[in-house]
Amino acid sequence: PGPDESGGPVALTEWPGGYIQSIEVRKAPGHEPGHGRAWLRTRHPLLESERVSDLARLVGLVDTSNGIAPRVFPGPGGWAFPNVDLQLHLYREPSGEWLGLQNSVTFGTDGIGVTSTVLHDEAGPFGRAEQTLTLRPL
Repeated sequence: PGPDESGGPVALTEWPGGYIQSIEVRKAPGHEPGHGRAWLRTRHPLLESERVSDLARLVGLVDTSNGIAPRVFPGPGGWAFPNVDLQLHLYREPSGEWLGLQNSVTFGTDGIGVTSTVLHDEAGPFGRAEQTLTLRPL
């Protein structure tokens, strides 16, 4: 389902910071820890004085994919799992203001993980994102 058919906006309270709070998130049916289904858009323009492409705006949101459906509790007393690598594979240019993420998060026994994400806009899938994660207790 698209962003209008998904739930209303939800706060990402497990994550601090102004960047995260500037993102509108709507979780789609099937969203659960380790398997995310969500729509995102930013409330602020990338550049105030000029129009930027949909590609530039949406790519700025892709980095959040590893934190949309955490498998473990993030933050103090929990875990950190920053991505140390982000690869994008696009087969068409995205359009619109919404970025759909459909992801799966996997952790290995050695503290390394991977987030694999299908990227959507309202017209459908347009590519994939792959993130290598390092998993550390806090």
